Amino acid sequence: MPDLDPFVFFRTMLIVALSIYCGLMGVGTLVRLRTLLAGDEPSRRLARLYLSYQLVTIRIRPLAGELVQIGIWTAVLIALWRLHEHV
Repeated sequence: MPDLDPFVFFRTMLIVALSIYCGLMGVGTLVRLRTLLAGDEPSRRLARLYLSYQLVTIRIRPLAGELVQIGIWTAVLIALWRLHEHV
């Protein structure tokens, strides 16, 4: 059995724990949002209409720089992760 690097073990456990946490929080948020928007009251109908309008009219151009930055930093992180595994 090869020796287990404590950093690799800690990183793996951290990724697993954060993935589970993010998944649970995401599902919980979606369930609460669905419950909040369900119904035929005028205020809920207006909230649904407003959210649909916001989703349809979203503009990508102002976000393009941020999305490129996120992509670059994600690529750097993946490259560092791969390089660390080969050391």
